[in-house]
Amino acid sequence: MAWTAPRTWVADEIVTAALLNAQLRDNLLVLSTHAHTGAAGMGASTLSAVTLTSLATATFADQSGNPSTNGRLQRNGANLLYYDGSTAIDLTASDQAAGTASLRTLGTGSTQAAAGNHTHAITFAFVQATASGSEVTSTTWETGETDEKDVVDHPITPGAATNRTIALAFMGNTYYDGTSSTAQASGFTLKFKLGGTTIRTITGAAGMTHTATQLGTLYSASHQPDSTSEQTYKVTAANSATWGGGYEMVMLGTLSLTEISGAA
Repeated sequence: MAWTAPRTWVADEIVTAALLNAQLRDNLLVLSTHAHTGAAGMGASTLSAVTLTSLATATFADQSGNPSTNGRLQRNGANLLYYDGSTAIDLTASDQAAGTASLRTLGTGSTQAAAGNHTHAITFAFVQATASGSEVTSTTWETGETDEKDVVDHPITPGAATNRTIALAFMGNTYYDGTSSTAQASGFTLKFKLGGTTIRTITGAAGMTHTATQLGTLYSASHQPDSTSEQTYKVTAANSATWGGGYEMVMLGTLSLTEISGAA
């Protein structure tokens, strides 16, 4: 039975049984059994541009299967799935593969969300140590000299280019090459270097005073290597102090390198 468009009645028109049956009985029967086919009076089976501002709940009928049409949201048993054109994604599952939208539990797993209070256990191991560099006795500054000079250098071959740190330790002191026992104010600037790159600068070199009896002062630096090729680290010094004429200032130094590996 099809829907009949409502009639526009005219004055003095005779109402017949056929007209009443078509306009009232048949159309009411159509409305009571309509199936939303989209035909006249039936309404469409698809809702477009609908705003559900007052919708309290949405109940999905169990389709007993996964969606296979792009953009479709469908219930399968207790799971709600969305089809993105290639995969039916279970929106109720947790910790799915990386890159797949899903609920995430807190933890440190590869598909979990990191909790704000989690910790990492970090361990370090000394994997390689070299002998200390030889003591240098020929680094001298004549009266009035202040230029930067190499004090000591030493090579190391890193075991790997990642998760490695080179620890540098320099022990140095200075003394007069002469008979004067007058101590002078410290004016040395030390630099740890790899090639032409400065790793650390120590201005004033606290403790590097010019006395004949001073014990060596320890300075340190660290550097992360970027290759497994042999690399030579060195320490330089520049002197800005002055002292009595006729004397040389000599700096003695030894450089030790240790490779440290670390893994979290």
